[in-house]
Amino acid sequence: MRLALPTASILALFAVATSGCAGKGDATDSAAPCDTDLPASNAGEDQSLLLGGPVQLDGTGSLFCARYADSAVYDWNFVSVPAGSAVDGTALTDNRTIDAVKPSFVPDVAGDYVVELRVSDESAESAPDYAVMSIAVGDAAPVADCGPDLTGAVGASLTFDGSASNDPEGAVLEYYWAMTGAPACSSQTTDDLYNSGGPSPTFVPECDGIYTVSLVVSDGAFYSDPDICAVNVASANRLPIADAGASEEFGVCAEQPFQLNGWGSYDLDGEELTYLWTVVRIPAESTATDDNFDDPTSPDAKFTWDVDGTYLLQLQVTDGTTWSAPDLVQFTVDLNATNDAPTANAGEDVLIEKEVDCESSSYVWDCPDCQALDIELDGSQSFDPDGDPMTYEWDESTASVHFHNRYSAITDATLPAQPATYQTGNTTEYEVVLSVSDCANTASDTVALTYTCTGEKP
Repeated sequence: MRLALPTASILALFAVATSGCAGKGDATDSAAPCDTDLPASNAGEDQSLLLGGPVQLDGTGSLFCARYADSAVYDWNFVSVPAGSAVDGTALTDNRTIDAVKPSFVPDVAGDYVVELRVSDESAESAPDYAVMSIAVGDAAPVADCGPDLTGAVGASLTFDGSASNDPEGAVLEYYWAMTGAPACSSQTTDDLYNSGGPSPTFVPECDGIYTVSLVVSDGAFYSDPDICAVNVASANRLPIADAGASEEFGVCAEQPFQLNGWGSYDLDGEELTYLWTVVRIPAESTATDDNFDDPTSPDAKFTWDVDGTYLLQLQVTDGTTWSAPDLVQFTVDLNATNDAPTANAGEDVLIEKEVDCESSSYVWDCPDCQALDIELDGSQSFDPDGDPMTYEWDESTASVHFHNRYSAITDATLPAQPATYQTGNTTEYEVVLSVSDCANTASDTVALTYTCTGEKP
């Protein structure tokens, strides 16, 4: 029978002395001259890791008597695990074999996992050695997903599905469901959500109408933004769907104001929508309100921000009968971020060769010009490493080339007519410069346009 020692006591233990035989190596290198202190276990170094990935243990420092090395057995056990953890010996990838020298396991909650290693061979079993795996939660917040909107009937049980919620570091999640809206005929509240501490609560509506429910999840250190689902109970009018667009992160080139995009919103019955943007959360130093929208009823409203930080905005739409569940969009501004210069790419050099028919009179050849020529210039492969919006400008120093839209990434350009000489190529080269800029830096690239015109016999 083995005693489960308190963590504090375990941490005070020292590795068993190996009488000068201690050393690191792999499983085949652990044999040593026979000694009364062998076998000797070595559970490896203590480790500090983030939750979400596997933890590899290391018993390669353990030693065995050389004549018994082939019968070596590694016996790993968990002496203690954090409260709430379901990890036990079955979580180890290998155990109690010669191959268990480096087993691994995946921790399920943050905290200290104290592991014990005993090694044995045909002659004896070692004293235990201990290692502590300290698992911490990372600094990324989890993401809540309350599942699809639901439809149902009065008195019929409905089940929400928050199982798609996740944490970037793989932490076990805590679920917080809340009733955020109910029709006037209902007196139901969050208390009417059954099993609201898990991923799949149930709800039995008491009357017709639209109910809204929010889900927030926690990884034990951070809380997610809420995700909101709607329940349409016995209504002939189907619920419209709000789409607030994609969240964005900005550095020093942040848009001012933010351009919103609610055009993805729709109504299942094809009814015309009315839009409403509101502020959910702003940075601590911000004084922004709903008045910072230029037109909160427009699908492409603009929002003026005042300090850097994270702004959480909400869109709801109505078909004139019912309001949708809110949809959230987040804009983050970091004015202290490093701003890298963009890279300009004006495309490949262009080589144009044309021929014209010349006429002869008294042994003198008269050749018409090659006509003015339109070509396409493509700078769309230019990019900004920070993802900042870029502006474009095409230029040519002699002003001979006409750009149809010099401020576009892709533009048509007209080269002037090129004179021709009989059986001789007349060549003109134009150097076209593309400049691309973010809010702070400019980069340029040059493309060569070579136009050759040759006169020939008809």
